Amino acid sequence: MIFEKHEDHCFRSCSGHSYVRKNWLGSIVFPFSALLQQSEFSDQVDVLERAHIFAKNCKAVFPNRRITTTVFNHDGLQILVTRYIKALNPPQQLLDIFLRDSNATLDLIAHFVSLIPLMPELDENDGFDIWMTSERCISLALGNREEHAILLCNFFLYFGKKALVLLGTSILEGRVAYVLTHETDEYLLWNPLTGQCHKQIDPFCPLQSVDCLFDDGNVWFNIQQNSTPMAVYFDYSKESFWKQLLPKSFQGTQAQSIQIEGFPIQMPYTNVQSVIDAMYQTGIHSSEFPQTEFALAVYIHPYPNNILSVWVYLASLTRQQ
Repeated sequence: MIFEKHEDHCFRSCSGHSYVRKNWLGSIVFPFSALLQQSEFSDQVDVLERAHIFAKNCKAVFPNRRITTTVFNHDGLQILVTRYIKALNPPQQLLDIFLRDSNATLDLIAHFVSLIPLMPELDENDGFDIWMTSERCISLALGNREEHAILLCNFFLYFGKKALVLLGTSILEGRVAYVLTHETDEYLLWNPLTGQCHKQIDPFCPLQSVDCLFDDGNVWFNIQQNSTPMAVYFDYSKESFWKQLLPKSFQGTQAQSIQIEGFPIQMPYTNVQSVIDAMYQTGIHSSEFPQTEFALAVYIHPYPNNILSVWVYLASLTRQQ
C-alpha cells in the first residue's frame, strides 16, 4: 500500500488539499502458455465445427459409408483423427532381425501388431469413439480396430512409407480399419488384425468397401459410386473422387500429434556402457527442438547364475508452438 502526498500552492486561507492514495490489492499472473492454449483452443473449435459439418454432409450423400473426423482421447477431449498419426519407432528387436530386407521387416512389424489383443467394440456410433495413442496401445497390450491400424500406419511412416489409415467395411468382420500404402506402381491394403497384405486387385481381399482415408494432415471421404477396392481410384488428390475435410489453405498448419515418441528396449546385461551405447544407437536423443523433454525408466530382471535381462523405456516429447 502506497501513500503519496502532493504539495499544493494554495494560500493559507485555502482549505483544499489534494492527496493521491494507491492501494495494492494483489496481482494476477497469466502464464503465456495458458494464453497460447486459449488461442489454440479457439482455432480448434472452428476446425471441430468444420469437421462435424463435413461428416454430416458426407453421410447425407452416402449414408452407409463410414466417415470419422473426430474422436475423444483418454482425457475426454474431442480432437481430429489426424492428430493420432505420427512416425513412430518400432521395437528395436524387430529392426535387428532383418537389417537388410525392408520387405521382410514390414511383414514382421505387421505380424507384431496383429499379436496385440483386440478390444471388444462397445459403441457402434461414429463420432463417439474413444481412441488411445499408440504408446498406450502398446503399454496396455490392447487396442480396438482403429488403434491397431493407427499403430501399424505410424510404424510404416517410420520407414518413409506413404501410409494412410483406411476405414471401411469387410465381408467377414463388418467395420474395419486397414492401412493403405502407396508403392511405386501399386497400392497395398494391410489388415492390422491379421498382418496380411493384399494387392488392390486381389479378389480374396475381405475388404468390401473403401469409405474414407486419413493421415496426419487431412481426411478424405470416398465419393465414387463404386467403393469396392478393385474399383476405387486411390488418388485422393482428385477432388472429383475424394472429398477432403481441410482445404489446401490449411496444409502445413495441422495440429500437433498427440503421440509420444518412444519404445522399450530389451537386452542382456553385460555392462553399463553397452546399455548406454544401445540408447545412443536409437537416435531418439537427436532432436532439433530445444524444448524437447525426455523420460527414461530402467527395469532389470534377475535370472539364475547372475544372468540379467535389462528393459529400458525411453521416450521424447516435443511441444510445437
